[in-house]
Order: sequence, then C-alpha cells, then structure tokens
Amino acid sequence: MILSALLLAATASPVNAIGQSGEPRFLVKAFLLKTDKTFDHATGWCGHDSVCSLTVGDYKVGLRFFLSGSSYRLRVAPSWDGADPCCVFKDGSDETSVPNGQPHDVELYYRKASGRQELGTLYIALESLE
Repeated sequence: MILSALLLAATASPVNAIGQSGEPRFLVKAFLLKTDKTFDHATGWCGHDSVCSLTVGDYKVGLRFFLSGSSYRLRVAPSWDGADPCCVFKDGSDETSVPNGQPHDVELYYRKASGRQELGTLYIALESLE
C-alpha cells in the first residue's frame, strides 16, 4: 500500500532536474513516511554522473551509483545547515548500500545522545530511462 502511494504521488509530481546535468538515466521516486504519519515525496532524475540528489521535504537524499549502475549507496541529510542529528540507518551508519534499482525501503533515525529516535521510512524506486 505504501509503495502504491509512493508511485502515485511520484507520478503526480513534476520531474525536477535542477542541479542535474547530462542525459537522464534514472527517474528517481522518493517517499518519506514519518512516524507521525505525515509524508513528503519528490521525483527527480539522475544523469550519467555517479552522484545525484533530490530534496524530499526537509531532507536531501543522495544516491551514489557504482559503475554497473545496478546498485547504489544512499545517504540522507538535512537540507539546511545546522546541527540536526539526522539521519542514520538502522545499523547506525550514515550511509547504506542498496543492492539494485528495485523499489526499496529503509528506516531512518535521528541520532540522539541517549541512542536514536525513529524519523520514519524512506521508500525509493528507480526507473531506468535507457
């Protein structure tokens, strides 16, 4: 159901190519469902550069592709300057590997002195444009 909402929200959003260069390679659809049941979504594209990003609500989602293009590293950070403790993944790292371009979900957390607090779940889908 969440993945369906991601795909519907992403198709209703205009593709934003700001900050991207080159020919489009992947259409990236991202949907962040927060623990308070609010959500943000964004759609963008990645060119042939190995790194691309898009802004989902208050967060910058970065994807770093490997040479094969079938897997990527994922990083999420606040889209503003400051000392916000976001964002880490379930294993406590600030970057995770995604094995292929299939729809994928990852849990995100705030880093706190007392441990971590759940932010929500980020759903990402890539659609090859090649």
